[in-house]
Amino acid sequence: MLILLEWLAGRTRAVTLAEASAALDAPKSSVLNLLRMLVEMGYAEREGDSSYRLVRLPGEVSAGHVQSGTLLRRCEPAVRKAVAESRESGFIAVVDGAYVRYLCKILPDREIRYDRNIEIPRRTVQVSSGIAILTGLSDASLTDEAARAEAEGLSDAPALVARVQQARAAGYALTKRGVVEGAAGVAAPILDAKGKVVGALNIAGPAERLAENLDDIIKIVRAGAAEASAALGWRGAKSGA
Repeated sequence: MLILLEWLAGRTRAVTLAEASAALDAPKSSVLNLLRMLVEMGYAEREGDSSYRLVRLPGEVSAGHVQSGTLLRRCEPAVRKAVAESRESGFIAVVDGAYVRYLCKILPDREIRYDRNIEIPRRTVQVSSGIAILTGLSDASLTDEAARAEAEGLSDAPALVARVQQARAAGYALTKRGVVEGAAGVAAPILDAKGKVVGALNIAGPAERLAENLDDIIKIVRAGAAEASAALGWRGAKSGA
């Protein structure tokens, strides 16, 4: 079972019984029983008639459809690449209720950098990562979220809806002046294998420096989020969909 879990953790797509049997060099009947057990215990899910996908490992908590540990494990290389290319700080973010939770922080090798304390919760509607994740909401859910934010005095509802819609159309969210004074950030949504937004890749740094390199930062963030999404199995919308 542990060998099967380790092998499944490295797959970015659903696998067949035949593939799992060959990888473990074990009879199909034995591997099928293990796969069925993982499905029953909530560690894997069945896709179609004969494929299986790992959705979490023991001890992982949910980050939408994808578990946080899986998301971090699969997507961290894309964040490290984005940090190296941008020379700014990088984060993977997920939504936890009304807040953004950061799964990792990767700092660039430079003296002046944005070293955010990722233990401090940030309201989803106030940061670029949260806006990027909100792009995955339906119009009705987004309207409800905007109404709640306005009731709490966090944002004007129409303005928030417009910002999320703009980010959805552009493929990224920009915060020119962040919650932390002097900081700015760009974030793009990370999609799972089914095209659902499950997190965001965020590059942040001193506001003036990001403004000077904004076009390059946007390209790096969008490319990084696409790479992270591919690591989760997303292959893009099907033609004609």
